[in-house]
Amino acid sequence: MVHSLGSRTSGVDGSSEGGRINTINIPGALVIYGVALLQALQPKNPKTKLSVAPVQVDGIWSLDLSYLGDEPSRVPERWHGHRVILKKVEPPAPSA
Repeated sequence: MVHSLGSRTSGVDGSSEGGRINTINIPGALVIYGVALLQALQPKNPKTKLSVAPVQVDGIWSLDLSYLGDEPSRVPERWHGHRVILKKVEPPAPSA
């Protein structure tokens, strides 16, 4: 019995895929790319809290990079071919 690995070009063992990330599920692949983006940016911006999520804007998948604190430096305009959208997150209001 052959089990599909999520690739349209291989159903055997994926070795012919050369270790490519499954791009059938674009949001899932963007999560993986987003983790790599965070790992690249965090050492350069230690005082900034960063988070990333896949987002679809006008039908195009992008990475939504949110930050709390100082604006991160050296944020690429594109990451693995996907646009990076930078958004500032406001800190939570102090409780009364």
